[in-house]
This record gives sequence, structure tokens and C-alpha cells, in this order.
Amino acid sequence: MMRNKVYNLRNYAFTCKEKILVDTNVWIYLFPPPGNPRNDLATTYSRAFLSMIQAGAIPVVDPLIASEYLNRYCRIEWEVRFRNLYPTFKTFRKSPDFLSVAHSASTFASNILAKSAMHNVHTGKPQLSQAIQDFQSGQLDFNDTLLVDLCKQLDMKLLTNDSDFQTGGIDILTANPKLLKLSAEQ
Repeated sequence: MMRNKVYNLRNYAFTCKEKILVDTNVWIYLFPPPGNPRNDLATTYSRAFLSMIQAGAIPVVDPLIASEYLNRYCRIEWEVRFRNLYPTFKTFRKSPDFLSVAHSASTFASNILAKSAMHNVHTGKPQLSQAIQDFQSGQLDFNDTLLVDLCKQLDMKLLTNDSDFQTGGIDILTANPKLLKLSAEQ
């Protein structure tokens, strides 16, 4: 499988009309749950997002990313603030405490949708078969394979902090030191 071309987000110059698929982990940095403290990466991705908007680039989201964002947001809140009250995430999801967390997550998800163009993954049997093979081999997460395919179909770059995105033949924008180091070794 082809390696991805990785660009250092800290010195990347966005261009007008450039389409950037923004991965879930970046949205978590931009719209974090209260239990997820801000850090240097959050600042880096926030600055990059502002630069993207100012340059006229187009942030893109799809239903997989929106779903992952909502689920991850709620799980972070459960892990940090409610795990001692609810032994499993499912019990938390059925609790009254979940409603306020879900409301906050939904508000942020609505903000994400308002700031982004929406694209759906157009997957056929060959793409799903490839995603299953990549998952089975341990190369990529199932959803990640679909996101790589979406980037190829729509000629988008992927903005991510996930170091798993090493192969697929797409352009990656990141501040992840591990991914940057791996790309420098190519």
C-alpha cells in the first residue's frame, strides 16, 4: 500500500477552496468536553483551523466523523467525570447525567456542521471489502480506511493527529510528532 505524504501543520500554507477533511481527534481538540484539558496540540490545531478559514480553505466533515465525535465526547466525559457513578458507559448513557453531556456534545456537533461542508462516504462493495481487509491486517481502523477512500474520491487532504494514518496514498496534515517523524524517515 502507498505511503501517505505528510505535511507539518505548523508551517503548512492553506489555499483558497482547498478541501480538508477534519478528523474526529482534531474536532475534539477544537470543541473539547470539559473533562478534556486543553494542551499545546489543542492550541496548534486551533491556530491551524483559523488559518484554514482565513485562507478560504474548506473544512469538511462526514457522518462517520460526526458519529465518532459524539461518541468520543460522551465517553471522555464518562471516563473523567462519571465513571465512579456508572460502572459502564451503557449505564451512564441511560442515566439523567447523560442528558446534559449529550446536550453539550450535540451543541458542539451542530457548531462543527455549521463550520464545515458535509460529504458522505460513497462506499461500494470494493471499498467495504478493502476496509475489512485493512482492518483484518491491522493496517488501519475500518472507519479510517473509509476516510482514506473519501479523501481519494473527493481529492481532499486529511487533517488528523492520528499516527495510524501512515498508508493509503493521501496527503496528511498533522502536528503529531510520531507521524511527522515516520514521514521524515521515508
